[in-house]
Amino acid sequence: MATSEKSESKKSTRPIYSYAIPASIADGVTSVGLMELTAHEEIMSTKRASGDAFRLAYELAKQSLCEVNGQPVSLADGSVDTAFDKMPAKVRNLVLRAYAEIHTTNEDVAADFLKARQVRVG
Repeated sequence: MATSEKSESKKSTRPIYSYAIPASIADGVTSVGLMELTAHEEIMSTKRASGDAFRLAYELAKQSLCEVNGQPVSLADGSVDTAFDKMPAKVRNLVLRAYAEIHTTNEDVAADFLKARQVRVG
């Protein structure tokens, strides 16, 4: 089994964050599901982006995307790319936002983390 296929099969045990797409922009896409990425998946996404920051955002979101309209999609079989390419721009934007919302801490959590800093010598 290839690395990407191993990664895809592991996703089945992780929670799926489901989002309903507003009807005003849906154009055939009624819902999407995303999962939190592992460190390995983030690294693989970064490699696929080849140093292009804009492409990195897309690669991370596509790696996280696991369902469209309640149906599974995968990088391993190309269905994620097909689905992402067919999505209207506003729906792709929502997928990018969903990725960021799932993978980013809020300001309060970040502030608490930074306030807890300790400095030691040796």
